[in-house]
Amino acid sequence: MATLLVITIFLPIAGSIALAFVPRDNPQMARGLAMGVGLITLAASLALLASFRPQVAGPQFSTVTDGHFGISWGGSPGENQTRPDIRVAFGLDGLSLWMFVLTSLLTITAMCCSWTSVKERVAARFGFLLALQTGLLGLFASLDVILFYIFFEFTLIPLFFLIGIWGGPQRRRASVTFFLYTLAGSLLTLLGVIALVVIHYNFTPGKVLTFSIPELTKGLSSINWPAWRDVGQWNSYDDILRSAPSVINWKCPQVIVFLLLLAGFAIKVPMFPVHTWLPLAHVEAPTAGSVMLAGVLLKVGTYGLLRFNLAMTPLASLALSPIIATIAVIGIIYGALAALAQTDVKRLVAYSSVSHMGFIVLGLFALNATGMEGGVIQMLNHGLTTGALFACVGVIYERYHTRSMDEMSGLWKVMPLLAFFFILASLGSAALPGLNGFVGEFPILIGAYAASPRAGVLAATGMILGAFYLLWMLRRVVFGPLRVPEAHDEGGTHTAPHGHSGDDHHVAPAWCPPLGWHEIAGLAPLMILIVGIGVYPRPIIEQIQPPVHDLLNNLEMQRERIRADRTEQTIREQAPSAVRGGGRGAGAPSTPGRGANTKGAAPRSSGATKQGGGEAHDRPGAAPHATGETKKGDDEAGHKAGAAPQPGAATKGDGGNSKKGSN
Repeated sequence: MATLLVITIFLPIAGSIALAFVPRDNPQMARGLAMGVGLITLAASLALLASFRPQVAGPQFSTVTDGHFGISWGGSPGENQTRPDIRVAFGLDGLSLWMFVLTSLLTITAMCCSWTSVKERVAARFGFLLALQTGLLGLFASLDVILFYIFFEFTLIPLFFLIGIWGGPQRRRASVTFFLYTLAGSLLTLLGVIALVVIHYNFTPGKVLTFSIPELTKGLSSINWPAWRDVGQWNSYDDILRSAPSVINWKCPQVIVFLLLLAGFAIKVPMFPVHTWLPLAHVEAPTAGSVMLAGVLLKVGTYGLLRFNLAMTPLASLALSPIIATIAVIGIIYGALAALAQTDVKRLVAYSSVSHMGFIVLGLFALNATGMEGGVIQMLNHGLTTGALFACVGVIYERYHTRSMDEMSGLWKVMPLLAFFFILASLGSAALPGLNGFVGEFPILIGAYAASPRAGVLAATGMILGAFYLLWMLRRVVFGPLRVPEAHDEGGTHTAPHGHSGDDHHVAPAWCPPLGWHEIAGLAPLMILIVGIGVYPRPIIEQIQPPVHDLLNNLEMQRERIRADRTEQTIREQAPSAVRGGGRGAGAPSTPGRGANTKGAAPRSSGATKQGGGEAHDRPGAAPHATGETKKGDDEAGHKAGAAPQPGAATKGDGGNSKKGSN
């Protein structure tokens, strides 16, 4: 199966190269070759899906050599190596499996959307689509950070040309803006990735210089570097928002690396306020570009947050989660309100993506099983519903050459099948119970409410607004009296029924080109999955649960290490106080019994210290309070003993307790 995975990844780019040799005057050959490659790739992806075993931990379908994933490009794995061990390593786990399959499926939908709408440079158009597919498949399957970054950057090139050549009137501006935004963010992400590799090399036993994502994740969770874990103290969303500079240690290496990684992934999502490139790119992109951009490319950002931020910098994720969740909630509400203000259907769907991607980020940073599982499954759901919505908008635009809701209504009378697809995709996006959006967004809201009731309630308002603007769009476009511009046939020429001149653009024509086989073939599988996942999501949930639980277990382990560090630090700070407390009664005589009582009081003080250290994680202000109680307990112990013992005896007893507490 490892060989099948590699073939599946690189088959589309091979088809793209083959399309370069197809004659320009033979567009049918180009379409047939591209569709054949796409269908074979989809079949191979489904074979991998059928062979995936949820109960197996770690990446599957990967080649293992010398105990390491993949085949080395150079260097030698092991301790004290002199050259970096960059490896060609591919594999799939529960987080990447469905993104891999979704990419193959939406590529077919994108091809179907371009089947008749493209008249010039047909081979080039399909060649760029196949190249983009290889970039995305390789990205989701990469088990090496350098390989991941290569595919991460490669995806920019095909989409840049798809928008810049076949886009709308402002296509050049849209393509350049998209390229510059994502390139700038990805360069910062590269710095964060390099920092992770260097930190892993310097602070792991044996000086292992590796770029393996699984090995980095495992090694960074166990490095013994206190500064790496010194992310500050936190308690709740309100504490972080009120006094973030004092609660979070912004100079902590883990926090800095988290922010570097976030820079690139936040632009890809996109998160508010770095979302401004998305509406323009969606509106100007051709339908196929919009389907791939909304359906898969946006998920690269959330996938990166899962694979790098949450997995490799878990404590920084925990400390900054209230801030990230707040930004996500702002994006949810802002995207919904912006969508309500649109009259262009495509722009409305574009802003809805900003809102729905905010839900995914909110679920991931709820940092509980319910929210994170909902966020991961919503990555798949959003790709299906939004990809279907953009495909439906493309069908409308191909026939009427307009996307304005002010110029059309009542489309169900002339295109009932398209209206059905449009309604089903919209209701799935609105998270109607029984459809796929509900099984993603509802757990997200539950997980967000468990982490912060305020965030959960505000996000729920975004869900309500989402249902409002989607139903408002359906009422204006699908229902109501029939009012459309002139229809166009597949060649783009004006079409009117027999006896109808078609000169008046606001006279309702009695006929419109029906959906072609290619349009039905592109939309029908998405509709089946929208209903199927909503009715029975259990197989998908079972596959994503193991990696999600691994992330949460790693987070809890790091949290326990912080508690242990703070407990040990508190005990060290209290040891001198215990010595001074024991020496206050040095001038009075003592008895063996009283000396024993004095020594017996010290463990109680140590126990109080431990309790204070344990509370320090849950209540940032508890540590100083515990310190005061410990000192007070030491003083009372001295008074209860009457005259304190000799200073040497007290020092010895306290020193024994301090040592015991440290152990």
